[in-house]
Amino acid sequence: MKKIISIAIISIIAFTSCKKGSSGSNKYHVSFTVNGTNKVFTGYVAAHFDTTLNTVSLTVLGADSSTAFDNYFGFYLDNYTGGAPIISGQYTDAMTNYTLLSNYTVNGVEHDAGQTVASEAVINNVTIANHFKATITSITSTTVSGTFSGDFYQDGDVVNGTKLTITNGDFYVLRQ
Repeated sequence: MKKIISIAIISIIAFTSCKKGSSGSNKYHVSFTVNGTNKVFTGYVAAHFDTTLNTVSLTVLGADSSTAFDNYFGFYLDNYTGGAPIISGQYTDAMTNYTLLSNYTVNGVEHDAGQTVASEAVINNVTIANHFKATITSITSTTVSGTFSGDFYQDGDVVNGTKLTITNGDFYVLRQ
């Protein structure tokens, strides 16, 4: 299941890369601090809502370009299990009525957070100090904004994977 977020993020890149206006000016961004180092994506930022039957999903993406498959940050949120709407509010990897997954890929190395990683931590008796959470502060017809933070593990491996801590996450992205 950890590959779902990668697939969703690659899908949003492919879906929006052909759309005019998908590159934002510097006011659109996905920014955060990873292990004390600031990272900002402004070259290509987007949010995409999709509805299939009663399932609504939101993917938020930040990358250097629409073809950057090896350096990006994204998260995926859906209401599959509960059918509740995706609205402004806080979403965590412990919620049972939403699925929340995230991926930060740097130089082609994937680091994952979210419900799949949290479940693996429980199974392996590993404590995650900073569970992944995303807060949506605003959804308009043209933008989505909010914050995020959490511990990410290389390849989603809470036992042997390198841990990255992401803090001060902030996004203001174009809605596609």
